[in-house]
Amino acid sequence: MGSAVRRQEPTAELQLRWGGYRGRHAGALALIVGGALLLQAGSVYANGLIVVGACAHIAGWLIVPARGVARAAVVGPSVLLVGALLLGSVAAVLLAAPLAFWLLLRQRPGASYLATLLPVASGLMLALLYPQYGNGAIVVGVSLVVIVGAAWIARWIAVRTHLRQ
Repeated sequence: MGSAVRRQEPTAELQLRWGGYRGRHAGALALIVGGALLLQAGSVYANGLIVVGACAHIAGWLIVPARGVARAAVVGPSVLLVGALLLGSVAAVLLAAPLAFWLLLRQRPGASYLATLLPVASGLMLALLYPQYGNGAIVVGVSLVVIVGAAWIARWIAVRTHLRQ
């Protein structure tokens, strides 16, 4: 019986200037996702949610354990693409980009980016099934589940790729 090899995340080896890896990773993930959800809850009548959500989303990207230049490069595009979902379900396909940014910062191998096809496919389906703006909660909920699943699939691909080398 072979022993299981546990693969350490490449970003766990980075020398962080402040905080611990696990705390920053958990905090960043909570801020990125929570900020995106708050931003989506905003409207013309609830501008504060948009501002707080965008700020939390940006803060999450800035504290994720990764190289500083890469973190800074994804902040603007991510908040704009997540904010674009306020346009309705037709913008759900754009959520593949923040997933790709996450994979970039997590230093996933190229093959793992195939997982970004899942949010694209679900976004296209959601746009067809729920074209009305009032179905935003369904679109955001389903998209969140698909993106989380795709991130785990990407990790699985990364582990398999690492074991083959």
